[in-house]
Amino acid sequence: MEQLHFSYQGQQSISKMVRVGNVGSGDLEILLEPTDNTQIDIDLITSVDNRQPLWQAIFERQFDAQTASMKVTINDFGATPGVIGLRLIQALEQITTEASPVVATPLGTISFIEMGARERAKFILDNGTFREVMGNEYHSFSPWLVPQGVVPQTDDGCVVAKGTIDGKSSVVIGIDGTFQGGAIGEISGAKMATALELALEDAKAGNPTQVVLLFETGGVRLQEANLGLAAIADIHAGIIALRQYVPVTCVIAGTVGCFGGMSIAAGLCSKLIVTKEARLGLNGPQVIEQEAGIEEYDSRNRPFIWSFTGGEARFSTEFADVFAEDDAEQILSEVTRIINQPLPTVARCEQVEHFLSVFAEMNKEEQATPELVRHYFAKGESNE
Repeated sequence: MEQLHFSYQGQQSISKMVRVGNVGSGDLEILLEPTDNTQIDIDLITSVDNRQPLWQAIFERQFDAQTASMKVTINDFGATPGVIGLRLIQALEQITTEASPVVATPLGTISFIEMGARERAKFILDNGTFREVMGNEYHSFSPWLVPQGVVPQTDDGCVVAKGTIDGKSSVVIGIDGTFQGGAIGEISGAKMATALELALEDAKAGNPTQVVLLFETGGVRLQEANLGLAAIADIHAGIIALRQYVPVTCVIAGTVGCFGGMSIAAGLCSKLIVTKEARLGLNGPQVIEQEAGIEEYDSRNRPFIWSFTGGEARFSTEFADVFAEDDAEQILSEVTRIINQPLPTVARCEQVEHFLSVFAEMNKEEQATPELVRHYFAKGESNE
């Protein structure tokens, strides 16, 4: 991994911040920010060494004719020269134009899955009310990734936004599944836990803030395991404390799903919305296969995996409350409906005796199948 700096002459500073791309395999994040000088200063972190002449040639092509000055931050995870050039063009175009339009599904609806975490949060919040807290301009990198040779991302893969939903004060917390598989580290976990803590303070003061969690995560980040686990514990505590004041709504849309300690966080929420592409499980398929063997659990058999942990399976066994299409408007409608409902009297995660009784009925010697799981758990939650 290399850290490089380049500088070119500009004139008047750009007037707004622009961000494109993500630190995912073969992609890069580009952040353009206003500056108080007449330079175009570029700070670059790249996972590929010995490409300084290539970067210089690309920058000279893009910035030699650029008159505006700016601060440029680039975090690259092995992008090809073509992708680098296209991302730079995309970023520079957005200095004077709005961001790219949302992606439509084959049915003509707006795809929620194709949106990034920031776009999802903007869509959930009322138009014009989105205000990001601890956004990219704070450069809240994880301090633990670069020393381990991992390219960071300016928001550490977590977006926290304030605004309103149906006119009600709300906070939306979104995890970027394209960065480190949505894994939770010290910074991203602290952003989530602090947002929940502040929402709790508002609620206790008589100013309830609605909470919506948008999860795409594999659980704790291995490079920050202990710190990530501590943050997830704080997230769990925050969700439990908030549930007595406001419904805590979780959305798992896909394509990463929700695993590890964050799957427990999803289970602690008041209501859970899933799509067909979503997955929810304590352990990921590769982990189960590694521990139990491929005969028990084939992680490459996608229909098999989704038949157990997919959104439709979780909804049919009453582990999710709403089954939605990949339709942003439908998901927003369901979120709005939930926040306007009375609080659930008993949370699903509190019905311990009920679920233990269901588990006691199961024949532990019998090989589990999707049909068997549905047979036992489709009985649903306790009515108590």
